[in-house]
Amino acid sequence: MTSVQKVLAVLEQGGFKRLAKPLTVVGTEFDFEAAASGTHTSHDLVLVATDQVPRKRLQRLVAGLARSLDLAASRRPVSLVLIGGVTASERMELERYARVLPVSSTTPHIAEIEEAVAVLLPLKLPNAELVHGSDPVNEVMEALGSLNRTRDHIALIKAAADGPDAVREALRRYANDGAGWTDEVENDDE
Repeated sequence: MTSVQKVLAVLEQGGFKRLAKPLTVVGTEFDFEAAASGTHTSHDLVLVATDQVPRKRLQRLVAGLARSLDLAASRRPVSLVLIGGVTASERMELERYARVLPVSSTTPHIAEIEEAVAVLLPLKLPNAELVHGSDPVNEVMEALGSLNRTRDHIALIKAAADGPDAVREALRRYANDGAGWTDEVENDDE
């Protein structure tokens, strides 16, 4: 599988659709090595080029495509996946017309491609069942163990269910009890 095919495979797994070669916009053909368009949530037009394309030619192709998209009143963002790296000056010129996503290796692994095009791909969220831990209250109770659990510990843990203010109040009462203080206000008038 070539580097271009690997990029297209990653994009297709992310919900992009491969476009026919050459890419045709407003009757003008653009001979990029590959192109894909976003579906569903992404509307990006993604171009793929390697270091085999002379940079001046690539700059003219991208600039011409941008003008054609403007003529067509297209609102699609354009991204260019550039396999084989790019110099800073070449990148600046290309970024006038497209978001440049460089892949430095000429024979990249899938992970390197996924990292380069991550901004185009949907987020991969962990499986909710794996993330869902046990109840934090039960974890605290387990950490205390049955021998170390006192009436005061249980009161604080139960207060946690009602939020931080309830915990503060339970801690205040605990400290007052330990110091022998009460909540009653003495009245000097009596």
